[in-house]
Amino acid sequence: MGANQSTPKITAQDRAILEEINYANTRRRQIQAVLDREHEIARKHLAAGQKDRALIALRQRKYQQSLLLKTDAQLENLEQLVSTIEFSLIEVSVLHGLKQGTEVLKDIHREMNIESVEKLLEESAEAREYQRVGSSSACL
Repeated sequence: MGANQSTPKITAQDRAILEEINYANTRRRQIQAVLDREHEIARKHLAAGQKDRALIALRQRKYQQSLLLKTDAQLENLEQLVSTIEFSLIEVSVLHGLKQGTEVLKDIHREMNIESVEKLLEESAEAREYQRVGSSSACL
């Protein structure tokens, strides 16, 4: 039991979400590279005394930062979606286990009717009485 577990299957929805996460991560790295490059361009222009060009590079850098924030928000949403899906799968598994447990309990209740319980109690009472009589006669 449990030794032959199946490998998790990746559905089309799972694959699509994972591809979106990979794309967002790739996009994030690209934007970060542009940010670094714009910062270096601004430094070079400022060192060369070209203040107006340095300001343009800083404006472009600010725009890239806003793109990076949007990308981070998308990544966070995707990760939250994955987490929600995983939790839903756990809920489904628990529900399935509860259904199986209910069926087992119903089967047990069918097998264990009142007559069987009363008969078992009577036999137990007779066995206790027999033991009591046996131990009281042994003491004499």
